[in-house]
Amino acid sequence: MILYLNEAGSVLRKTGGYYVVITADNKKRDIPAEKLEAVVVFSGANVTTPCLMSLLRQGVTVTFLSSKGGLFGRAESTAHFNIERHRSQFRAGENPGFCLELARIFIKGKIHNELVVLRRYNRHMNLATVDDAVKRMRLCYTDLDKPKSLNELNGTEGYASRLYFGALSHMVREEFRFKGRTRQPPKDPFNSLLSFGYTLLMYEIYAVLLGKGLHPYLGFLHRVRRGHPALASDLMEEWRPILVDSLVLRLIQGRTLTLDDFELPDVEGGVYLRKDRARVFIEKFQERLNLEHRYLPTDAPLTFRQAIHYQVGALVKALEESNPRAYQPIMLR
Repeated sequence: MILYLNEAGSVLRKTGGYYVVITADNKKRDIPAEKLEAVVVFSGANVTTPCLMSLLRQGVTVTFLSSKGGLFGRAESTAHFNIERHRSQFRAGENPGFCLELARIFIKGKIHNELVVLRRYNRHMNLATVDDAVKRMRLCYTDLDKPKSLNELNGTEGYASRLYFGALSHMVREEFRFKGRTRQPPKDPFNSLLSFGYTLLMYEIYAVLLGKGLHPYLGFLHRVRRGHPALASDLMEEWRPILVDSLVLRLIQGRTLTLDDFELPDVEGGVYLRKDRARVFIEKFQERLNLEHRYLPTDAPLTFRQAIHYQVGALVKALEESNPRAYQPIMLR
């Protein structure tokens, strides 16, 4: 599990075989040490030095974020460092054909899952604008086999993404309508929820990549740039509609979250959830990660969190065998 410390004044300590969260009002939560995979600390929360050292010895990454989800930095253990896997990853990253094929697989998973989300939510709304977007996105999906370069592939994906978010904007309650995807900072409540959800998803995948001995910053679809975990972004693509977009729609349509749950725009025009309501979002995100499903070819059902581990394992196999098709995206039905 990933522990999110986002309550001001809370402290994480180590006591025997447990990590203990003590809140500002002296409430306690005990977490068995063996269950903890990563810790995300928001501004205002604290980790004691002995606890931090214990986490690093255990191979647990600790990420430090601002109250709005901005990254300050990470404390990472070297326990899972695997130079042979890094070599396989770097060799694959220098092979244009491998990169293009793997990127194509990532994007196919993303667009397929976006289409399923749109169809599911439009089943009872019957919006012509959404039906039109679905038709156009299906053409994009078919066209994914045509691009001969990453630039062409990104062009097709970008067009499909604009269609998708345009359709989503017609499906949410009137007060949550938005005009396209905005980020850094998000300019409206809907984009604020997407950005927050994608941040949580990023660190979920990042922790698994480290645990499997992969380099989070060397990707195959996203351009490598300083400070950006490109491989985590690559693997996020198929999961965005499943774990974040559908969750945001459910929380809005079910009125779990309302406009009153957001702060007024900050000096940069950014819109963010209030801290107390961010805890609600984190809880719902964790619940979704723990849902079981049969979308992957396993003998027993997996939770979505277990499925992320499974997919990273499939990526390791693809890299070690130099075969991008050894990786297949999770596909909603």
